[in-house]
Amino acid sequence: MRAAPLVFALGAGAALAAATARPDAAAARFRLLNEALTQAESPRPDWDPAQRDCAGFVRLLFRKSLGKDAPAWRVAGGATAAFASAGDLLAYNFTPVFRAPEPGRVETGDVLAFFNPEKPRTDAWHLMVLLRPPGAAPGRVLAVWHNGASGDGAAVRKVWLDDLDAGPPEWRPSPENPRFLGTFRWNGWKENGQ
Repeated sequence: MRAAPLVFALGAGAALAAATARPDAAAARFRLLNEALTQAESPRPDWDPAQRDCAGFVRLLFRKSLGKDAPAWRVAGGATAAFASAGDLLAYNFTPVFRAPEPGRVETGDVLAFFNPEKPRTDAWHLMVLLRPPGAAPGRVLAVWHNGASGDGAAVRKVWLDDLDAGPPEWRPSPENPRFLGTFRWNGWKENGQ
């Protein structure tokens, strides 16, 4: 059984709490981009080392870009929480927007999702955040993620999306990759008409 249909069905689920409404999505996306690039240079001490993984990176970027107390993530059962796993982030807080990322339609903050059913459930997910840097050539999109390691091996990586497409098959964001689930967008942008 492939995980992709399950995540796509769940991804259309409940939106974030109304408390996350923000008047200026463009400014929030710019803060998200800056925070992602800053963390890629050197993880900052205000990022809890216990939460340094790909889902923690997504949570950090949205919290920093939207405000200290935001967002309150939806989790199973419709509750809100400060912490959500990669699976809960996708199932209850993000919506699939396209199967393969389309560089002309990608927005800063969109997420690439991967799932490896051969790994334990807690390690099976991988998320990458997409960025459209100002001044980049049209269609140039960065993928940024935490590599999931701890200690000296831990790092935030960044590559151009077209380089990711040419990289190892298991990390290619294409429909031919059975581990790739799709490109997702945070429900909060949609709720606010952004």
